[in-house]
Amino acid sequence: MNWTGLKTLLYREIKRFLGIPMQTVLPPLISAVLYILVFGRFLGPRIQTIGGISYIDFIVPGLLMMNVTSGAFSNTSSSIYIGRFQNHIQELLVSPLSYFEIVLGYVISGAARGVIVGLGTYLIALFFTSASINHFWAFLYFIIVTSLSFSAIGAIIGLWAKNFDQVNLPVTFILLPLNFLAGTFYSISMIPPALAKLSYFNPIFYMVNGIRASMIGVSDVSMGQAALVIAALTIIFTAWCVYLFKAGYNLRT
Repeated sequence: MNWTGLKTLLYREIKRFLGIPMQTVLPPLISAVLYILVFGRFLGPRIQTIGGISYIDFIVPGLLMMNVTSGAFSNTSSSIYIGRFQNHIQELLVSPLSYFEIVLGYVISGAARGVIVGLGTYLIALFFTSASINHFWAFLYFIIVTSLSFSAIGAIIGLWAKNFDQVNLPVTFILLPLNFLAGTFYSISMIPPALAKLSYFNPIFYMVNGIRASMIGVSDVSMGQAALVIAALTIIFTAWCVYLFKAGYNLRT
């Protein structure tokens, strides 16, 4: 493992998104405040408790995970696309870094943004809710592994996209709908059985319920099952990304 090269790539990528916090960190935190105020404070008192948990406490884990997925995804998708667009990603391809190390650098740096945004969302929630954490290590696991998973997905999209519109396309038409249909604002026990069964095919459903179980002890699936699904997805998408780099997919054109 080329630790020096890997640390250099990580430093560059993390410095890149930390250098523009008004674009990378602050917007999701403002969105979290608005969601908590509108759905939690204003509408929450009109909604019955879910599993004995107040509505505002119920939705906070889902909002946190929504920001984690979008933050991690956006970081790698935009960074890799810009690298291809400006033709400086070739410098990495000829550097003494293996394809696995290059992917690892991008994925970990994207995950760092997801974790920072997720923890920032949690700190904001402390001002409005109890924001309890029943299982601290499980809480960290779901934030970190989910960030890694969506960072890898973002890297794949960054390789696939041929213009800036395609970079943002999955966010609008795939990521956002999956987040809203993953039980972010409801339990699947509240929807028709047919729709509830479809939720089990939504990967974000396991991420939302996993972190919800770690925070408030309420979930539509077991925490162990959610943890295994997320780990498997992370391995699959990271391996896929490494394969695409090895194949030179949209990298040498």
